[in-house]
Amino acid sequence: MEDNKKIAVIGAGPSGSAAAYYLNKNGYEVEVYEKEDFIGGRTHGFDNGEVSFDTGASFFTNFYPLLLSLVKEFELDDQVIELKRRFGLKEKDQLAEFEFGNIKAFWQLPFLTFNDKITMIRKTLLLSLKRGQLDLADPGKLSKFDDATIADWAKNYLSDNIYQYCIKPGVEPFWYFSCEDVSRAMTTALQGRAADAKFYTFKNGMACISRKLLANVTLYNNCEVEKIEKIENKYQVSFKNKKGSDTFLYDGVVMASPAYVAKNILHKDLIPTQISNFINSQKYVSNLHVTYLVDQDQVKDLLAYYYPCGKWKSPIAAIVLHKIKAINSIKAPNNKELISVYLLNEASKELLQSPKEEVFEKVWKLAKEFEPLLPGKYEPVAFFPRKNAIPLHEVGRYKNANKINQSLKGNLVFAGDYLSCATVEGALRSGRWAAYKLMNKNS
Repeated sequence: MEDNKKIAVIGAGPSGSAAAYYLNKNGYEVEVYEKEDFIGGRTHGFDNGEVSFDTGASFFTNFYPLLLSLVKEFELDDQVIELKRRFGLKEKDQLAEFEFGNIKAFWQLPFLTFNDKITMIRKTLLLSLKRGQLDLADPGKLSKFDDATIADWAKNYLSDNIYQYCIKPGVEPFWYFSCEDVSRAMTTALQGRAADAKFYTFKNGMACISRKLLANVTLYNNCEVEKIEKIENKYQVSFKNKKGSDTFLYDGVVMASPAYVAKNILHKDLIPTQISNFINSQKYVSNLHVTYLVDQDQVKDLLAYYYPCGKWKSPIAAIVLHKIKAINSIKAPNNKELISVYLLNEASKELLQSPKEEVFEKVWKLAKEFEPLLPGKYEPVAFFPRKNAIPLHEVGRYKNANKINQSLKGNLVFAGDYLSCATVEGALRSGRWAAYKLMNKNS
């Protein structure tokens, strides 16, 4: 595509924001459509004046190269907070304290045998030596390991014990899907970086990256795109907002929306068969995130995070105590602790349509059953029901995504974490890739 063309980007999450940024940086006129009144997608934060916190993606790591480069470019270093990942692995009444990157803490885990620990250390070091072949956000590299589920791979490559007490609690609390349903590619890449992994967040929330990326482009918030059609050599974007409905014409389009949105608004003749089949095959898992305030004195001796492990069937994905996690990354009243409870996919689906009061009551009851040391009294803050929270990373998905990435061409391109990996880095890189694909340049 020639320079100085007008491009529509659908979606103002990290992928759409990155696409808009790189197009604008290369001389294109860009307009971004976002149906919500906020930007950042799943990196969006909640703020009611008294309480603020991230509601979705809430951290990044030292192996997110594009995100780290943007931190430098936008001079956000002073906004970065390192998280101390001390957490509790819990199986019924048994609790083990653990910390990422801490070999002593790993060696003291009560759930693993001596042989398990030796196996885990040896296999992790072997994968660390293969880091050049591993990339959490590159479907091309991930496709080489896209041959089994996490559960099958971990049980065969490591052991059932290691799977139950290390691998599963390192995946399901963050992505809400079952390790029995998804590809081992992502976990293999994660384990290759486990030895020196560090975790960070931003003082002003994870959405600050999207805000920086969109600073110099036209953004239409509260603007829902209903249909995109081809009119001669232009793309007609039909949308509605508070003022009514309208249409604009563009020379190109970046679809930086979830797969289920793309298939609903794009005219079927615009999507090549291979891409259409991939989009239609995408599945999403649900998540319910509920937050509370409790008296800080009543939880001062608890850990920052709690994750289930073992063969214990719990509906809880994770419990997070935000002030203990990183007090400078949130806002909450003095003498109060802010607690988030996250439910796994199936448990979330059961409560997605429930009344607000019922959700607060039932989820706190589940949290108390999981960790009885939580106090009986709480103040409800907010809850976030997400029917389509995270794309399901099924076996074969990375191979197909890589084929899509290699085959796309023309003035309509696709971006989003369903084409990469469900991380902020994956979304950002997918957006950058789409922008350069549309410009017919190498990123």
